[in-house]
Amino acid sequence: MEYELNRLNSEWVSVNALRELLKIATHGDIGKSTYDEALDLGGEIYPELLGEEVSLIRRERQSGITKEYKQKAKLLTIREGSESTAIELVKQDITDFESLIELEGKKGNEQLVKRLNSLYIAKEELEPSKHSENQLIFRDAYNVDRKLLELSMGKGSKTFQLPGDKNIKIRVLHPDKPEHITGADLIYEYHDRENDRVSLVFIQYKIWEKRKLYLSDERLKKQLDRLKSFTCSRGLCECNDSKEFYRFPFCTSFLRPTDALQNADQKLISTGEHLPICQIDKVKTTGPKGGEFLEYKNIRNVSLSSIHFEELFNTGKIGSKSMTFDELSEFYKSSKIIDSNETVIIYARESY
Repeated sequence: MEYELNRLNSEWVSVNALRELLKIATHGDIGKSTYDEALDLGGEIYPELLGEEVSLIRRERQSGITKEYKQKAKLLTIREGSESTAIELVKQDITDFESLIELEGKKGNEQLVKRLNSLYIAKEELEPSKHSENQLIFRDAYNVDRKLLELSMGKGSKTFQLPGDKNIKIRVLHPDKPEHITGADLIYEYHDRENDRVSLVFIQYKIWEKRKLYLSDERLKKQLDRLKSFTCSRGLCECNDSKEFYRFPFCTSFLRPTDALQNADQKLISTGEHLPICQIDKVKTTGPKGGEFLEYKNIRNVSLSSIHFEELFNTGKIGSKSMTFDELSEFYKSSKIIDSNETVIIYARESY
């Protein structure tokens, strides 16, 4: 039970980070930033955690008949000694049921029609969805030459295509065992095409319970210290350039408390706030026994909702100071950003 809960938490923080990545990348296009999209993306770039055969969330989101055909295909493969697939079995049965119903029509054969409709559902769940085939399909990993530093993270990278001739290259780092994940970092580069500059945002996802996140956890302290050393201590939030347009302070690192998923078949709804890590000490609450924690009612005045965060970041009103690509390369070289002992790190870079 404890293993499944740890596994579920690991999947959940990662799915939320990936969904936010898609929301930013598609400028809030709801149709391309659903949880299903995030799960499909996760299955491609992190199959050990979110692959179709291992993910608890994926398993519970499938209908009973889909699970039935998967089990049948597995056992037939063992018995026959040749591979059987669930989608092939479903298509065969669809053909059989359609031909039977055609003999007398639907009237009087309601049970067969009901079964056929459930087969259609299974077929839809088992086949690649349209977005996987066309809009968000992964190509072979390739590099887009923008004279940017190629981070050698050791896990490879994949680039996928978005509408508007935009690509996003994603690299993922994670602990050896998926259930050891205690949080998720999303590192996203926002590219200003007109001025050929780039800014960054770092988001740390953590599970909180009943909208409370306790700060005494040593792993959380370590992860927040890592973010501070990467960003705040390196001056990414310090900007002396005069700007003609309005924007918020150049906060670069945010803590994103995320509601826990109680069970794998729960409806996937996550709420959470983006809190600048420099504001944590100002809004934390001290309990009667001296324990420190964050709670929603005290952080909401200085935090941003997911919707506001995505809108402001995509219009250049939040995020780090802007940098040239050479400055960005130097930042990556000097910060030694590559570290994933207890958190999955999702690094996304736009290119055109």
